[in-house]
Amino acid sequence: MTSTAPEGGADVSERVLPRIRPRTEHSISRNDIDPDALKVLYRLKTAGFKAYLVGGSVRDLLLGRTPKDFDIGTDAPPQAVRRLFRNCRLIGRRFRLAHILFPQGKVIEVATFRRRPEPLDPEAPELLMRSDNVFGTAREDALRRDFTINGLFYNIADFSVIDYVGGLEDLDAGLIRTIGDPDIRFREDPVRMMRGVEFASRLGFAITPDAYEAILDHRKEIAKSAPPRVTEEISQSLRGGHALPTFLLLREVGLLDVLLPELATVLREIDPEHSHGTGHLFWALLDVLDAERRRGRSFDDAVMFSLFFLPVVRSRIQEMRLPGDPEPGRLVTVIDDAVTPVAIRMAFPNAVSHRIKQALATVGRLSHHPENRTRRIAFREAFPVALDLFELNAMATGRGEDLVREWREVERRARGAREKFAAAAPPVRPRRRRRRGGRGRAAP
Repeated sequence: MTSTAPEGGADVSERVLPRIRPRTEHSISRNDIDPDALKVLYRLKTAGFKAYLVGGSVRDLLLGRTPKDFDIGTDAPPQAVRRLFRNCRLIGRRFRLAHILFPQGKVIEVATFRRRPEPLDPEAPELLMRSDNVFGTAREDALRRDFTINGLFYNIADFSVIDYVGGLEDLDAGLIRTIGDPDIRFREDPVRMMRGVEFASRLGFAITPDAYEAILDHRKEIAKSAPPRVTEEISQSLRGGHALPTFLLLREVGLLDVLLPELATVLREIDPEHSHGTGHLFWALLDVLDAERRRGRSFDDAVMFSLFFLPVVRSRIQEMRLPGDPEPGRLVTVIDDAVTPVAIRMAFPNAVSHRIKQALATVGRLSHHPENRTRRIAFREAFPVALDLFELNAMATGRGEDLVREWREVERRARGAREKFAAAAPPVRPRRRRRRGGRGRAAP
């Protein structure tokens, strides 16, 4: 995924005047922009403020993709934004963001342009930034972003694309390049390394050599990042339909060894049942997951995260050299030992961790035809997760698809029974609260 392009390129910090691509020279149409985002842009513009679409939405629109979010940048202070929109809520303590609320839970985020704080050492070539709460200009806002392709602005005033950082050239060339020195930018925020890998995998772009080398040098820094942010980045890759190329590249640059060392170790083991090693099934599962997500199928987080633990649990069971399936008690211990440390390290919600463990404990039982004594597992809370996991495994291996159909029928009948029971159950009446002090006693 590396590139043969020049490493450094132009110093974007020296670019004072932006490159402006007029409406006639780009493909962004207002018909492709969320209508509520357009309302926000136009109201800010009418009030005399600059109003730009920013970041990933501009990148995706230029690539002909549908943006996930439409974020807006402006020179209007947060309080001014709140005065303009009755449906506005300000969030954040260090840096105030405006959330414009619309029906069906839609949120358009509006951020006042920010700049990087001044370095404490004026002789320093670039600041290792630790705070991010100073207002600035549009140019300063572009320079504080992570990658050049995310530093583009769409100006609603004249429908042009504004580029202070060379993002248009890199977008045309298919390059992932940091804004500024990658060594410093990745030390500022190690999660940017994951984002660079994810963008390269999702878009089919190449990481520039200097950024690639910086990831290799600073990969261990990712352990210092806030676990919820790391987990969210991983979750986005799993949900986005590009998990296979993302995790292959994470392994290539060494980030997988830091993020999920238990999995990375198992993937290097020799597996007598698979000529391609233990990783064969894991990569096949990610490939199937990507295909299903691109078709629009959704999965519980517990299903997707369980894919990390299947190879680990399978390897540990093989190490025990037990004839047949392990006893339930031993299996629960193996699963708990595999899942709990990772769940704590990655700050999984307790409910997700519980469903992962229950699904892994149940999925093996689905490899047999349903019988009267086994059909009861369809009423367990984790059964849908286990069945989705079993189906992905069947699709990846080509074995057990007939069992998937049988268990889906069991699931359908169990769901019908639950609905019938719920409909027949008498309504629950709220309990009357007893008056304090007992019957007949006067209140003090």
